[in-house]
Parts: sequence; C-alpha cells; structure tokens
Amino acid sequence: MSLYDRLNLKKPNRKLQVPIWERINLQRPEKLRCLSCRSRIQTNWQVCPFCSRVLINKSEQKRHCIWVDISQVLIGVEQKSTLINLIEDALSKVFSSFRSVNVFLTSEPPDPREWGEHFTHVHLLFHHEQVDYLGIASFNPGKVTNIAVVRLDQILHASYCADLSLEQLSNLIANTITHEIGHTLGLDHSNLPTDVMHDGLDHRIHSLMPPSFHAEQIIFMNYAINQFKSL
Repeated sequence: MSLYDRLNLKKPNRKLQVPIWERINLQRPEKLRCLSCRSRIQTNWQVCPFCSRVLINKSEQKRHCIWVDISQVLIGVEQKSTLINLIEDALSKVFSSFRSVNVFLTSEPPDPREWGEHFTHVHLLFHHEQVDYLGIASFNPGKVTNIAVVRLDQILHASYCADLSLEQLSNLIANTITHEIGHTLGLDHSNLPTDVMHDGLDHRIHSLMPPSFHAEQIIFMNYAINQFKSL
C-alpha cells in the first residue's frame, strides 16, 4: 500500500471534530521474510535465493511431469539386485535435487488422465553400442523440452575405468540424470567445474557429491515451467 493510500486527507465533517492524527496511518507494512532463513524477500519471488525454499503455495504451483524410465535398463543385465539398489539410491538423490523445482518426478509411466502427452521422457538405457557421451537431451534455452537419454552402460564403463566405489557410482549416475533433466528445463551448460550443469561431467568431481542446484538455476527452471504451462 502506497503512502498516498495510507493517508486519509479528506476534509472531515467539522461537526465530528476528528483530529488529523486519528485520520493518518503512517505505520509501514510488515516486510516479508522467508519462513526458513528469515531473509527478506519480495512478493514476486517463487524461491528464496538464500535457502532455496519454495515461497508460493503448493496449490498455486504449475508442475511439470518428468518420467525417468528405467524399464529398459534391466534387460539382459546380470546382478540385477545390485543394479536395482544402485539405481534406487541414485534416483533418491535426483529427486532430492529437484525438491524446490515445480516438477513431478516419477519412475512410473505418467497417468494419461492427468498429464496426457505433456511430460518429459528421460530414457535410462543399457546398450553395448559404444558412444562418446554419458547422456544427451533436447535443449532450448529457457524452454521446457520433452526428451533425454542417459546411457547407464557408459557410466558403468567410466566407473570401472576410474575404479569408483558404489557410492561414487551412485553419485555419478544421479549427476548425469540431473544434468540431462536440467537441459530439458532450459538450463544451459555452466563453466563452474563443480556445477551439476558443467559441460562434461567429470567423474573425479561429480562422483564425490550428490547433485544440487543453486537458487538462480531453480528460479530459471521454475520460470520455464510456468511459461510452458501458460501456453
């Protein structure tokens, strides 16, 4: 509310004899603060840039569905129980990294009644054909796109060559999936070596930490989702 709106300078009925100090409200409106870190925030912010807390009500969020399809991974693969546990651990890290992003992440086929064909399909593949990438995705800066591919066989090969532990391998898988999903939500590559969106994930770095986004990236992805849902 502006100062003009908070002032009532209309001439009162002289018979009422209302003094001016009773007709003026100079109290400043309360400044908004984040409920988590108590930092000052603006009314149009969707995510707190200091702690990444989502500031808008869940009922107001426009979410985008992302299907991480693992159905083709286990075909013809030995030691399936170990691989299943590894993938489950990696997916839990992926889901955690998107906790402040307006997405519905699932490893099950999306309900067509709710999402129709408007979702992003992330294929986790295990092939013996040699390629020179760990993952690839459709990309349009600032826009939501609909497909990505993660080559689990190439990640396992890189892990074997680098002699990574299972925990390190889980981090590398999680970072690769998160990286490609980030592209489908409009994020470009980063020049920071430790960033999950770094151009060319390095197993020496990204096997040591689970994936995460900084506040600017979260705001950018949520903006792309809102624009996509508004079409």
